[in-house]
Amino acid sequence: MPDGMEIRRLPAFLREQLVEFAGAEGAERVCALMRPEHEVMRVDTLKCFKASRMSFADLIVRKMAGENWRIVLLSSACDHDGAGKFVYRIETPGHAFTYIARAYPWDGIEKVGRRADGANRDMFGALFVDVASEERIAQEFDTFDVKEEGGMRTDADVIGWTPANRSSRHFDAVVDALAEGRQPDPEAGLGYLMRNGGFQASGRNGSISYQGLPEDHPLNHPFFADLFAIYLVRVFSLDFANAVARLRNPDAAQLAPEIARELGIGNSSGQGMCVALQRWPHWVATWVTVRELALAYAKAQPVTDEGRARMRASITRAEAFYARTDEQTESYVISNERMLRDLKCAAGWLGEATFGTWGDFADRAAATMNGESQEQLNSLLMDLVPGFCDAIAPYLRIGASRQRVADPAMPVGDLRAILRRNYGWALKIDRGHASTHQHFWYHSVDNGEQRRGERIVDPHEHFESFIDHVGLIQRLASVLTAWEDDAKAGDVVMACPDLHYAVSRVQYLDGLPYAEIRDSIAHRDFLPSNLIRFFLACLGVRCATPLSIRYVRGTFYQFDPLPPDFAGQVDTGPETADTKREIAL
Repeated sequence: MPDGMEIRRLPAFLREQLVEFAGAEGAERVCALMRPEHEVMRVDTLKCFKASRMSFADLIVRKMAGENWRIVLLSSACDHDGAGKFVYRIETPGHAFTYIARAYPWDGIEKVGRRADGANRDMFGALFVDVASEERIAQEFDTFDVKEEGGMRTDADVIGWTPANRSSRHFDAVVDALAEGRQPDPEAGLGYLMRNGGFQASGRNGSISYQGLPEDHPLNHPFFADLFAIYLVRVFSLDFANAVARLRNPDAAQLAPEIARELGIGNSSGQGMCVALQRWPHWVATWVTVRELALAYAKAQPVTDEGRARMRASITRAEAFYARTDEQTESYVISNERMLRDLKCAAGWLGEATFGTWGDFADRAAATMNGESQEQLNSLLMDLVPGFCDAIAPYLRIGASRQRVADPAMPVGDLRAILRRNYGWALKIDRGHASTHQHFWYHSVDNGEQRRGERIVDPHEHFESFIDHVGLIQRLASVLTAWEDDAKAGDVVMACPDLHYAVSRVQYLDGLPYAEIRDSIAHRDFLPSNLIRFFLACLGVRCATPLSIRYVRGTFYQFDPLPPDFAGQVDTGPETADTKREIAL
């Protein structure tokens, strides 16, 4: 396959937006700058992806700012033992809804925050579909006070629950400083006050399914409910710290806005994310296609003084993240010091006059830097074209709505052609050695999470979750050799029912760019943390740090605006009606 992307392969919505911004000829040139799938869809590339303005957390923050959402604390009650009840009202254009937070008495125990903890959390929150009555709020607080896994149920007027835990080190340090009448030390590397414990939603505990949200609800968008709920935990954590400090000392200081903005929400994610990526490959295709198109459009832009200034500002902001992030402890991730050196080097390039387009800038990074630094700079390049990024962002919802449907009438010859066209890479993988499919994933009842086992050694293979797409494709190709070209896919499925998923998968992904991860997830040498980092970058976690090969930590919303900041914050960037169509020849 030649480098670049043929414009006809872009989904229709993206193709239309690109032509509108760049013109027909400019659109062809932009597509030529899109990186080929055999390069992008390798784990070694995906693991280096960094959060960008196309990440979901960034999108919801821009939506809140652009629409001037109001998050108002209606009431709060807090005890000396750290228990509290907080009620918020969220107002958006056309919708208002309620969020409540219940903090439990602090027991002094740092909690890991895994699903196995059940109801043993430091706080629970509930995000309602609409405005909740006082009686309904009281009912939900009573539910939280049951604090028993399996004994806590909600109703379909709730989008989801937000369990979270204190960081004893960070929370106490901030409260101690405020109670003493001073601001916490901004150089202490605090980062966050509470850690996300997962969003329990979409039918769990009786909550409404995502499909049940009204079409015009502002959170009816992939991951918006999850990430807005996490943002609300951030808001609560700041208000809660202020309240606890006031209880200790009525004259306590309150968090200064410039300090509060540096505090996000801690997050740790595990290897179950790898299963999610394999279960919904059209999600992956959607995220990567939008990102690669935005990047290619940025690369096509001529370098201007205004662009240099914006890029310099983006690099400075990235440097602040890495300077305040915990050190990397795993050898397969470059150090923060190395990243900071590369960012400083790239900032120095901006003073040179040798770049005609931002593609030249990206090429220099690719030729001289490691993959991690390259992808960080690629993410920052998207800040140069905010208007175009916003124009193509709706495809994140469009692409996620794709349904996997089998076509039983498809001739086997056409099915074989799809395999040759899209899966040559998978058919070439030698699975003769056990190491190529050594691992499997299964859902642990004891831990409530996905775990990875080793075939033959671990006894849970019969509970295996799907992750082995390479084996699936090779089995389908092998079975198809026994069928004539004019036979129907439905006949193959009737003869081999276990291949229904394989047939429907290759059919519904056909034509989607960037649809499959081109490595074996079951391989002995695959590190789950690599794809966890990819998933977290798409969500919006910056400076993700692997704790091991199975868990990755990071922070949501650090340095992001606070609710009072939202009025009038719409980032239009350097593009104008006169310049948006300018594509370098």
